[in-house]
Amino acid sequence: MMRCALVITAAALAASKESDTDAAYKRSRLVYEAKKNEPFALIFENPYAEPRELYWIGSGAEPSLMGTVEPGGEFNVNTYEGHAFGWRPPAQSETCTTDELEGTVHAARGMERHVFGEKPRVLDAHARKREQERDDPFEAHFTNRAAYAMRLTDTKNASRTVDVAPGATRIWSVRRGEHYDWTSGDGELLYRSVIEFYDQKKHDFKEELHTALCAEKTPPSEPVRVAEYRDELDGRDLQVEILREEPLIAYLPNWTKPGDCADMEGRALRIGLADAQVFGERNVIADRRAISANLEWSRSNETSITNHLIKRAFKLAENLRSYDVTPGPFQEPLNFIQYAHGGEYRPHCDGVCHRTPYARGGRVATLIHYCRAPEVGGATVFPKARLKVQPQDDSAVLFTYKQSDGYMDDGNTLHTGCLLREGVKQIVTMWMREDVHDGEPWSDFLS
Repeated sequence: MMRCALVITAAALAASKESDTDAAYKRSRLVYEAKKNEPFALIFENPYAEPRELYWIGSGAEPSLMGTVEPGGEFNVNTYEGHAFGWRPPAQSETCTTDELEGTVHAARGMERHVFGEKPRVLDAHARKREQERDDPFEAHFTNRAAYAMRLTDTKNASRTVDVAPGATRIWSVRRGEHYDWTSGDGELLYRSVIEFYDQKKHDFKEELHTALCAEKTPPSEPVRVAEYRDELDGRDLQVEILREEPLIAYLPNWTKPGDCADMEGRALRIGLADAQVFGERNVIADRRAISANLEWSRSNETSITNHLIKRAFKLAENLRSYDVTPGPFQEPLNFIQYAHGGEYRPHCDGVCHRTPYARGGRVATLIHYCRAPEVGGATVFPKARLKVQPQDDSAVLFTYKQSDGYMDDGNTLHTGCLLREGVKQIVTMWMREDVHDGEPWSDFLS
């Protein structure tokens, strides 16, 4: 009897535990359902260079207009779990259907912000706390490693300006995403420190080779020779200023006509210029500070300006370096890039720039169209080659990195888009690849 009683008691305890678990689960579900029905704040952000209309997508026939979000602006709403929103460029029509929206998103608890065109970010409680901590202030050390005094300025608060003697360090309270400018005694902006992540405490200024080349006192490089080039596709005779023979670095003063760049700018603005992204999310990026848009090869209009410019550039590379490059939709899209004050692209290589054999399908050359030249700064410099190109409107620079022996360049095409000090700079970058075609597009290859 005792053993039976023990068995019954154990079964009763198990049932009791199951009952407690069920009850706890039901309570958690009730709490979840209650929270699900509570409103929460959601911020929509427009990363594009044009306004966007924000719509609420209800059960009715047409989405309801909530307001217009200006370029770089925000729009706050109180919403509920599962509510749908969409956006589109303004003034397309007085009415709106879901088919006319260029993007949609469903609100989910844990979404505190949504950037148009990006993957939704849903944060749990721990992640939300971590995000808040990332925006807390912290102390950072700014050290002047140059042999001369520099002035350090908070770009958001000019009253925070200090002089930093050679070898001296200043300690300031900073936040992630802030910028701090280093200027010389004559007021020239030489470097911008960017707070990329929380607790990034060390920020030095030191004069590097690209910094010296970018300085206004450094003149543009003189060509080693000037060649004549007959552009048969455009019906023009052009000058090609050869700055270096191998690898080839050449400047073309009158590469594009004014209407060409106006067409590409219009296309880029319609697409929407956005900050550089990493893995589909916007980030604070120190090395490249600009906004850009990709311009694809037009399959529907073979005579488009984009296709015409690509064909011209590829023909130029064939003539100057005998590359086997074929234009088409299988090549990388053009990249329209706009730099504002303080924008730059720090030293980088577009392709492989160390002495290894060419890898099939890889990039072999770059052509940069200078659509709009800056007023001050914004040059393109090649530190190892010690060359400087100061762009003018409608000019271009071509540089190749697959050499005649089948090996890649050894760092001479490493280049920098210098700090922009005044004005706006607009460029269109074009990359060229060999051995790509419809069956094997550029995206099939890594280099």
